[in-house]
Amino acid sequence: GESIKLAHRLRAAGLRVDLYPEADKLGKQFKYASSREVRFVVVIGDEERTRDEVALKDLRSGEQSSFKREDVAQEIIQSIG
Repeated sequence: GESIKLAHRLRAAGLRVDLYPEADKLGKQFKYASSREVRFVVVIGDEERTRDEVALKDLRSGEQSSFKREDVAQEIIQSIG
């Protein structure tokens, strides 16, 4: 449910969003994203959930940072320039 809500928020900000269809290992999800040439992956894990944050990973650079959920769309938009 949280992933779908965040996907709606990101789409409302004008971003194209794809959700991985099932719960699976992160490595498999990242591989799927790479095969689709996705640049950014947003992760909502247990730690992020308790802090009301998400992890944002840039698959091109490998960099990963945490952001408040309400700020992640703006962070992505600024990164893609």
